[in-house]
Amino acid sequence: MSTKARLLIAVIVVLCIGLFFYFKPAPDRSTEAAAKQVEAQVLFTGMSTGQVAHYLNEVISVTGVVQSVEGQTVMLQPGIACRMEGDFDAPRVGETVSVKGRVLGFDDMFGEVQLDFAVVQ
Repeated sequence: MSTKARLLIAVIVVLCIGLFFYFKPAPDRSTEAAAKQVEAQVLFTGMSTGQVAHYLNEVISVTGVVQSVEGQTVMLQPGIACRMEGDFDAPRVGETVSVKGRVLGFDDMFGEVQLDFAVVQ
């Protein structure tokens, strides 16, 4: 086999592998099991004092009181913004709920913990 043929085969193999990873669907975080269960106040205090590594990119279950509901975002007291996944039955303000989602981090500008792929349990 010539060098050109080997090079062509190598390029095709690398291209196929690259396309496989490019078009691979993202995991559905809303169906994952929660790694930890935590109260909203404990999560907020931990994230605001710099203990981000304990929760970052983890799927957790947070229990707290609903502060507000705006569109796809449910805000838990004292400041946990949960970006809800898909259609959901909006909880009422003042209701205690348990929300499962992935922790994105702490937003210093708004002073809130952010979760995405969230679902009400």
